Amino acid sequence: MRPIRFVAIVVYMGYLVNVGLLLVLLPWSRAWGRLLSMLPHGLAAALDAPWLRGALSAFGVLHLLLVAWELVHPTLLSPQQPLGMGTGSQDAE
Repeated sequence: MRPIRFVAIVVYMGYLVNVGLLLVLLPWSRAWGRLLSMLPHGLAAALDAPWLRGALSAFGVLHLLLVAWELVHPTLLSPQQPLGMGTGSQDAE
């Protein structure tokens, strides 16, 4: 594997972990309330809705599940085949 590909995978996985944890934890922390206090009242009320906070947390869980999936089934680390060189059957002409 080329070093640049390895660095790209590490950066991508780091992004997924950081954003996943941020989205899971931030909507339920005190920092969320402080953030909402700086926004206009209507927008703050909409962002403080429990269903929206839950949706943001669910999106964070999806990020973390993607990290877990890549650790169990490392598709990013497997060598890539060029397009058109798959193992499927091809019609002979």
